[in-house]
Amino acid sequence: MKPKKTKSSAGSSGTGTPKVSSLQGESKSTATEVQLAKLLARLRHRPHHTHELRQCGISHPAGRVLNLMERGFLIESARVTTVDSDGFQHHGVALYSLIAEPNGQQPQ
Repeated sequence: MKPKKTKSSAGSSGTGTPKVSSLQGESKSTATEVQLAKLLARLRHRPHHTHELRQCGISHPAGRVLNLMERGFLIESARVTTVDSDGFQHHGVALYSLIAEPNGQQPQ
């Protein structure tokens, strides 16, 4: 029998934006809310692709992007070719760009 999965709103401010104030000292945490805050901070700065997001501790970038989109963030993805740290090319890697935030704000 599989254990039941439950959703928790802990760590969320209720506005659709991950609560950043609770993230102090948790930079290596794999908690979803921590990963969402990391992802959002990076996408507010510039577009990032899957490999970059994994390097900064976001283990499933596509899933976290979907979580943000479900909270009202408008995020576009494009497919690009990247080169990994071992020098191998990867085609069709997702490049995520934050277009707008839930309340209609444009990213800073």
